[in-house]
Amino acid sequence: MMKTQKRKESTLENWHLQNPDPGSKNKDRFKLLIAFASQYGSTGEVAEAIGDVLYQQSCAVDVKWIRDVDQVDTYDAVIVGSAIQYDKWMPEAVDFVKTHQKALSKVPVAYFFTCLTLAKKNTKTEQQALVYGDKLRAISSQVVPVSVHGFAGVVDFSKMSFLTRMVLKAITTVNGVREGDFRDWAAIHAWAHSVYFKLANEEAKVLA
Repeated sequence: MMKTQKRKESTLENWHLQNPDPGSKNKDRFKLLIAFASQYGSTGEVAEAIGDVLYQQSCAVDVKWIRDVDQVDTYDAVIVGSAIQYDKWMPEAVDFVKTHQKALSKVPVAYFFTCLTLAKKNTKTEQQALVYGDKLRAISSQVVPVSVHGFAGVVDFSKMSFLTRMVLKAITTVNGVREGDFRDWAAIHAWAHSVYFKLANEEAKVLA
């Protein structure tokens, strides 16, 4: 049976109703886009949890799959997140930053990633997470994120194809990681709070 951690219920449906067009030009609220790439949905749930915290900070937040984002220049700040696959962000996340790098260079940006590496906390995995962060910063020299952070992810074999399941089982066996949900919601919420202030401070500098 897959190990799971209980997550606080999201209020995303409520604030989507209250803010039907959070990407519109309305300077009354801090407008923030969270664009994510997710293979099986768990990284999307992390994006929603971050969005929930930011909404509680009175932001107008839009949480979208990267494939559904048409433009970013209507937002005051952008957070981009993706699962790590084969030691790097998913291709669509990398392409998103490269495609929109000109617009992203003009607003505060933060990155996050989810990975199985962080399911085990030790010096080796923390060093690997730093390597992932360096790879994300290197995607575009024009985009300088105010924060890059990693979170442990989810291993759910039931959602995978046979081939992917066999490959991942081999990898997790070597790494000593079992099937389960390793996301630390307290850590995710804490980063969301801290990154809000970093993004807002950078936006204030841009407007000054």
